[in-house]
Amino acid sequence: MQSRLLVLVALLLLPASAGAAAPSHGRILQPDKLVILSSTDVKGKTSPCGCHTPKGGLARRAGVADSIRAEFGQVALVDAGGFFPDSSGRQGLVSFLMDAMSLLKTDAVGIAERDLRYGASYLSAQAKRAGLPVVCANLIEKRSGKPLFDPYVIKQIGGVKVGFFGLIGEKADLGPSRDSLLAEEPAAVARRTISELRKRGVDVVVLLGQLGAVESENLVAAVDGVDALVVGAGTSVSAKGRLINKTVASYGGEQGYYVCKTLLTLNSRQQVITGEADAILLGPDLPEQPAMRALVKGFEDGYNESLRKAEAQRAARVTGQDGGAR
Repeated sequence: MQSRLLVLVALLLLPASAGAAAPSHGRILQPDKLVILSSTDVKGKTSPCGCHTPKGGLARRAGVADSIRAEFGQVALVDAGGFFPDSSGRQGLVSFLMDAMSLLKTDAVGIAERDLRYGASYLSAQAKRAGLPVVCANLIEKRSGKPLFDPYVIKQIGGVKVGFFGLIGEKADLGPSRDSLLAEEPAAVARRTISELRKRGVDVVVLLGQLGAVESENLVAAVDGVDALVVGAGTSVSAKGRLINKTVASYGGEQGYYVCKTLLTLNSRQQVITGEADAILLGPDLPEQPAMRALVKGFEDGYNESLRKAEAQRAARVTGQDGGAR
């Protein structure tokens, strides 16, 4: 049932994303602009919170992406990592969320320590299954000495060649795979990765940083070449981004309540000349994309029912054991 629903929603989502990059005559809308839409530390949230003002949710994130893609021809969608839920035993939720991110055509996904909760092999298998471009330049397999995931991914966004790379904190908890992995010092890896991206002709470099605010800001202050920084790892939301040297930093907070819009202005050589970032609150005033809303509802209904059945079975076993003891 879930697989059929995923196929249906994929077909519904395709027209919205395929036609937004350019008008009918083939020219790119606003070719001197590049937009980076980012989320971070979503923590497994798929629907708006049960707050006084319901915030967040995949359907609103999809709606914002659609509206931005209709206005700008060069739009990248990224997630800086931390999308796994905080609690254990939620693998079904993880699989669904990664499928949804893939349906949204997410261009690059970073890694937080939360995403290693079930081990590196599990994360690798799920990323491959969902077709998600997961990147992390400094998470290294000890045995091979090579990055566990691709250190970066290069995408052609309209007329701009964009390189996305990820970094995780050097002291991050690497979960069950901690004995087989290590996190290299981020700044040295950043310099090496940026140099390689520029040699490959990348116009714009985007860092998905799971380093926290202070370390992320210190890194881009010391390392040249990052055009846009998505700040993750428990960082508070900021309505406006910061310009650190020549890097535009965005701060989207946690739980998917906000999407950050980083708007970069380019010159004729596709180099960044100015930029700014804003956090968009995914509140009830923003429309939900119908296709994604249907997908989320279908999943949550089935998932909650399976949790209820599992709890009922557990209670029955406990009752049976108690009765046997008497």
